[in-house]
Amino acid sequence: MRRLIFFGGAGFLLLFALSFVKPASAASSTMYTWTPSKLYKTASGAAYSRNVNSGTAVTVYSKSGKRYKVKAGGKTGYIYADNLTRSKVKKEDYFGSKIYKQAAGGPYVASVPAGKMMYIKMEATKNGMYLAHVIGTGYSGYVYKTHFIKPVVKYTWMPSKLYTSATGNSYNKTIKDGQKVSVFNGSHGRYQVKAGNSSGYIYANNLTGLLAKKTVYASSKLYTSSSHTKYTAVIRPNQQVYVKESSQNMSHICVVGTAQSGWIYTSHFTKPAPAAGGTTSTTTGTSQTGSSTAGGKTTGTATGSTSGSASGTTGSAAATSGTTTTGNTGSGSASGTTATGNTGSGSASGTTTTGNTGSGSASGTAATGNTGSGSASGTTTTGSAGSATASATTTKGLDVSHYQTLTQDSFNLMKSQGYNFVILKATEGSGYTDSKFYTYYKYARNAGLSVHAYHMIGNSTTTSAQHIAEAKHFYQVLAQTKAKTGYAFTGYAFEDIEPTGTNSITTTWWANAAPACAGYFLNEMQTLGQAKVGIYAGYFNWKSYLEGHTDSWPSNTKIWLARYNITLGTNADVWQYTETGTIDGITGHFDLDISYDPDF
Repeated sequence: MRRLIFFGGAGFLLLFALSFVKPASAASSTMYTWTPSKLYKTASGAAYSRNVNSGTAVTVYSKSGKRYKVKAGGKTGYIYADNLTRSKVKKEDYFGSKIYKQAAGGPYVASVPAGKMMYIKMEATKNGMYLAHVIGTGYSGYVYKTHFIKPVVKYTWMPSKLYTSATGNSYNKTIKDGQKVSVFNGSHGRYQVKAGNSSGYIYANNLTGLLAKKTVYASSKLYTSSSHTKYTAVIRPNQQVYVKESSQNMSHICVVGTAQSGWIYTSHFTKPAPAAGGTTSTTTGTSQTGSSTAGGKTTGTATGSTSGSASGTTGSAAATSGTTTTGNTGSGSASGTTATGNTGSGSASGTTTTGNTGSGSASGTAATGNTGSGSASGTTTTGSAGSATASATTTKGLDVSHYQTLTQDSFNLMKSQGYNFVILKATEGSGYTDSKFYTYYKYARNAGLSVHAYHMIGNSTTTSAQHIAEAKHFYQVLAQTKAKTGYAFTGYAFEDIEPTGTNSITTTWWANAAPACAGYFLNEMQTLGQAKVGIYAGYFNWKSYLEGHTDSWPSNTKIWLARYNITLGTNADVWQYTETGTIDGITGHFDLDISYDPDF
């Protein structure tokens, strides 16, 4: 009897204990909301009990349809599976991003500035993009992964185009040399960068990690490579340059404020010591009113004005041979003199005069930015107001395309600032027409400018058919100018021969086919009826591959060369001397040109 009672008691106790054991649940795990989420009451209904913030840890029990059963902050309910991620990842957007609806790009829901923090759904990487939520906002969508990588600081050591893509030819602006940029990633030889508030792509070769600015103290040939076999220009002493790298006693440099780049001897950065036993003297800023004599000896005296009249002259002045006069008021004569910022008139032999007001005569003189009238022999006059007679006359111009945003007022400003001609991009390849050609042609003609056009070569094939097809396309566009603008096309039609991202021009093509291909194009243009034709090329390619091989070209072909240097250094009809020029009152940079041909 006791035995039965014992076992009965034990069984009762066992059953009593089992009644207090917690029932088994489905396996659970921790996940995180990467975007704000609703905690639904059921697996399929629309009713919900609360909102769950992004970045919240939840306990997940099971999946039912598209929702997980979860426990969040003591409440149980259902959250969409797509709203959960297994790792809580919080990242900073260093670049500033568009929040795209799809991983393929296209439409976007918002644009956020750099510095925004986001929660990332790590499982949802697609096409190089993260599925992300901008913390503290209602924005969720796809963002480029590279925007979350902290950028590297680099510098432009030479002027650089800010391209809109990693491969195309379109660019928004030109970044000046010596500018700091934030580098995010690279592909196809270009880096994705931010420069100030602008973003785009810059060629990797145009950037450097450390920027050194130095002065060149000796006249230096600018070589094309560190092997110093060929050079394109000579840099004058006291020029400042940015140095990218050094190798074999040579330094890779760009002349500050220009697009001139190449290699020079590193030793030319060493300032020379003064000659032993010599005396160094400097005369700066001599100011004279009335009459005075410098150095006890004069090579001529002028009272009022000499050889060309000037009003508003004060007194008279005489200057010695080999004298530098700066900021003077009056008039004077000098031999071997540099005169800057002077008011009055004078005569000079071997003189450089800059920014002067008045009139004068000069032999072998370069006069820049002067106001008044005078006569000169062998003189180059640039940006002068008034009148001057000169042999070897030059005129100012520029070339533009749809990359510049211009109005009628822009072209009026060009004309008022002494520009006489403009060369507009019209076509490229056998089918592309510049979207602004007809608009800019009309603006330019309205402003009284002489207008010419250029065609960008679109294909480096060596057969004639392609180049003839491109000439026909160019001609047809020019032939419609009268109908489109009210003005007939009366200028020169140039073929622009230079490598682009699409025409596949190589050194082999230059060496073996360039002259003949240019001949196909130019001759077809004249056959069609365009009598005035020309070629545009870089100085190096002209000297290396085209010059001396023009027998198949029309005899009247004009030559337009690009060389960003202090001199052109060869014969040509038009010289493009910079791609970073500026015009007062107009935003952006321009290719500026000088013509030596009276037809322009």
